[in-house]
Amino acid sequence: MTAQHTKHAKHTKRKRRRRSPLRILIILILVIAVLVGLTLSTVHKKLGKISTKSLDQSQLVTVNKDSNMTDYTNYAFFGIDSQTGSMSDRGNRSDSIIVVSINNSTKDVKLLSIYRDTYLSINGKYSKINAAYSWGGPELAISTINRNLDLNIEKYATVNFKILANIVDAVGGIEVKVDKSILKNLNAYIGDMNRINGGHSPKLSSAGTYTLDGNQAVAYSRIRYTAGGDLARAGRQREVLQKIFDKAKKNPLKMMSVMDEILPQVKTNMSQDELFDMFLSIFKYDIKDQQGFPWDQKELRYYGTYYGFPTTLKENAIRAHKYLFGTSDYQVSDELSRINQKIIYRAGY
Repeated sequence: MTAQHTKHAKHTKRKRRRRSPLRILIILILVIAVLVGLTLSTVHKKLGKISTKSLDQSQLVTVNKDSNMTDYTNYAFFGIDSQTGSMSDRGNRSDSIIVVSINNSTKDVKLLSIYRDTYLSINGKYSKINAAYSWGGPELAISTINRNLDLNIEKYATVNFKILANIVDAVGGIEVKVDKSILKNLNAYIGDMNRINGGHSPKLSSAGTYTLDGNQAVAYSRIRYTAGGDLARAGRQREVLQKIFDKAKKNPLKMMSVMDEILPQVKTNMSQDELFDMFLSIFKYDIKDQQGFPWDQKELRYYGTYYGFPTTLKENAIRAHKYLFGTSDYQVSDELSRINQKIIYRAGY
């Protein structure tokens, strides 16, 4: 081989070596792209396991007086009190009721719990708001929220106790500070959840900070008969959801392992594509605040039953629009004004 040929061969070899890292990088990018594509395809397919049911629009009431709401999408989240795991639209009271409001531009999220014992109008019949789901399924439950808060909710999701336990287990548990004042009640509910969901989640021996598993976390969110009653319980429910969301957001692929078990336990009127778009946006969502409705209320006995009477519904609804949409001096609808007067009359204040 001549010197010129040798020089050319060495130059070609060096050139190949210089290109090699770039080729490896391109191959890696292609492999990652294929894996991501396969993962997303799998997620989209799995989302089809969710029970999707369209709402009867003739039964759905919305209120669109607040023009600021056009910048937000509002959802209703129901956790039903099903001791058997049933997902029936009728006969199950909503143990947890949360309005989820998402700013369409910023993806900022605000949560508003509605206390289950709140005395409101359910299509003209006055009772605790948690009865609405039991009496008329999601159509009546959503319409009740819309009529009493002047909202335009059209989308919802319903889950039972089992799914929340599964999700907490999937993300590796959530860290919670357990106060001594709730320890006895918490342990009682842990036993209850072991019976309902199955499992052997241990009871806690003392107050402190724990990483709670699924049954323990759901038990924590169900505690009611302690200081703060329903208000404190709704706060714990929002705390659990916030911590689940934060952990799932850090590693959403962890959820893949339990999707087949979790998703059939969800009922919603959102389409597979809508849910997939929400999954793709998970890193954009940020829970900015979480509060409870009504902010001001009185616990009063009415015909032998304790209710939470808003003081007043009108003032609390105005505050809800300020909190969720930044609306100042919101003017409530005529129907809400009538409901407000009826509640004032019955509460006697």
